[in-house]
Amino acid sequence: PARPHPPLVTGCRTQGQIAVTYSEGPSDATAKIVHQLNDAGAHANFFINATWLYTQQYAMVAQNIYNGGHFIGMTYRVKNDDSASLSEDEIRKDIINDARIIETLIHVAPKYVRLHYTPKKDFKTEAILDDLGFILVGHNLDSKDYQKRAPIGPDSVAAVYSEAFHSQKDTYDAKGSFISIQYDIPDTGSSIGVPHVIDTINKEGYTMVRLDGCLNDPKPYKKSAESREYVADKYAFNTAGYSQGQKDIPEEVIEAAKAEAAKSKISKSHRSDGVIGSPLKAHILLIIGFSLALWL
Repeated sequence: PARPHPPLVTGCRTQGQIAVTYSEGPSDATAKIVHQLNDAGAHANFFINATWLYTQQYAMVAQNIYNGGHFIGMTYRVKNDDSASLSEDEIRKDIINDARIIETLIHVAPKYVRLHYTPKKDFKTEAILDDLGFILVGHNLDSKDYQKRAPIGPDSVAAVYSEAFHSQKDTYDAKGSFISIQYDIPDTGSSIGVPHVIDTINKEGYTMVRLDGCLNDPKPYKKSAESREYVADKYAFNTAGYSQGQKDIPEEVIEAAKAEAAKSKISKSHRSDGVIGSPLKAHILLIIGFSLALWL
């Protein structure tokens, strides 16, 4: 008989909380995102793709994310996005290898995993992750940062957050809770949108939380990549090092972010698209190419 599908985490335990998550990094956009979060006293959740950690500069970025008190999960991508072509043992070994790479950097292994997006759900890999003691994380707020690249206005990530909050209130007459998804990749709206998203979260009365706070989980990591034992670290929920919430964004920061965005837009308007296409496509192609190279 088919195994039951593993549960998928998509919301927090407490109304009024939001866990802002970034997937597929680290990348050239990460440091800027983290710097802006730190300035606002806000902690986010980074689902790291271990493929990039073979590059020293990105490995250091991952360590800086963790040391800044942000939460680390793992983005996992099956070779060629085709689990049917691989045995369960091959997938199992690859998952553990990716988790071990992250473990070497932060000294605990990721417990929460987000699968790389594929049009068709990969229940085979989900079941293997579940068997290994990982917990799958989804979302109930898609920031659409791959489409929304303006800093403010209807084509901004902040507008998507605002619409989700208002829709929740109008439908249920309650705040509810959210796990959002953004992509830690250049040329999305994520990097330029950080102060505006935090400003929107503040104005709507939500509290930014790490995923362990979102789920009231005092042991949010695995002891090791292979282990099924869960452990805490010095930043974990219910420890002295845990922190949640965010500061108000000063108006001068918002205006500076708008000015920077306008300058960037003018600069990009003078470039030719050329044969390569958008930086986002280029980055995605690099991800695919590098992943294939590691498997060959």
